[in-house]
Amino acid sequence: MEKKQKEFHKSRREKFMQIIGKETMAIIFSNSIRNASFDQDYHFKQNKNFYYLTGFNEPNSVLILIPSGIKIKLDASGKKFKTVREILFVQEKDKKMETWNGKRLGEKNVTSGLGIEMGALNSSLPEFFHNHLTRRIKNLYIDFVEMYDVGGELKEYMTSFMNMLRVDALHFQLIDSAHILGKMRKVKTEFEIEQIQKAVDITAESFEELRKNLSAGMYEYQAQALLEFNYKNRGATDNAYGTIMASGNNANTLHYETNRDKIKDGDLVLIDSAAEYNYYCADITRTYPASGKFTDAQREIYEKVLVINKLCIKKVKPGVRFSEVRKFCDDLTAAALIDLKIIKKKEEAKRFILHGVGHHIGLDTHDAVPYGFGETFDNDTLRPGNVLTIEPGIYFEKGMKGVPAKYQGIGVRIEDDILVTKTGNINLSEAIKKEVKEVERN
Repeated sequence: MEKKQKEFHKSRREKFMQIIGKETMAIIFSNSIRNASFDQDYHFKQNKNFYYLTGFNEPNSVLILIPSGIKIKLDASGKKFKTVREILFVQEKDKKMETWNGKRLGEKNVTSGLGIEMGALNSSLPEFFHNHLTRRIKNLYIDFVEMYDVGGELKEYMTSFMNMLRVDALHFQLIDSAHILGKMRKVKTEFEIEQIQKAVDITAESFEELRKNLSAGMYEYQAQALLEFNYKNRGATDNAYGTIMASGNNANTLHYETNRDKIKDGDLVLIDSAAEYNYYCADITRTYPASGKFTDAQREIYEKVLVINKLCIKKVKPGVRFSEVRKFCDDLTAAALIDLKIIKKKEEAKRFILHGVGHHIGLDTHDAVPYGFGETFDNDTLRPGNVLTIEPGIYFEKGMKGVPAKYQGIGVRIEDDILVTKTGNINLSEAIKKEVKEVERN
């Protein structure tokens, strides 16, 4: 791991420990390997909160943070101790398993490899909890959902801890760590913005390749294959999510991922897809005419959505509530539908507004960050360092009552990734063409 990334994860651990304070302990779990069928496992993806704090990409691991520090024995004699605040419990190095599944870091390489103070074997977790989960702890932070979802060898090692909780839970306050980590993840650091921008840049170049080569007669899956090939060819570590390659009326199914239909002459193709880089996600949508030119009806709808997209992006700045941006988008969409004479009253617009204006992005495409506000909290107001999508859309499914025939089957969405800055915003995906004259081919 490069020094800059080590420093980033170290800074996240330091900030988390600063927030939870003294007389506390936090237990953060990695993901486990999950079986798909028979002897085939799902492709391993690390738990994002665990990755945020460690940068470690192996399963069956546990990070324990103790802001006040604890003394750990260094030898069997019990005479040598080390005071640490960070311990990463990892899988044992096993030549046979490494031959099958790849090299393991091992507990002796945790400090040099990851910059974490101490490494230990995950098999020593029961002994650790027996010795150190004491009544001197005031608050115990756990990511509860992940704890109940651990599998493999880690499930065995955590059984004793679960049994201890039956007796000892009344001696300290149990608090879920997800909310604190979500608030931290909501404001991106310079390192994180660099990773997201890299994912966006890979996506931008790949979208342009597809735009140039998209044509009627292709199958949706062929267009998908071209796009995803270019992600990997340009260094993406994965897809950020399942690609939506929705031609014609398929665009009116929001999470259409079948991608098996033949693209017809005159179809619009709604493409919602993006690359992932170093676990950080982009999230982009463009709508292209398969034949290279919009029909008059398609252009009408497309230009309405494009104007809404641009106005909503201008609305994004520090101090503005994200919920206000959503209402602004809904009002603009309703006005566009009235102008098209599809509806007469603003309240009728919800038939054609199938989703919100956007969401935060980061380690997760729909980033695991808190939303909303109340009398004593505000998770809605935008702050510098937030990265979010702006993705207005208008959808006319075939057969919808009151919709002129020329519009039926048209679905248009235009989505960009926006960084909130101190003075306004930066469109991270500005390079991805969306003007009519840019999108159409000669």
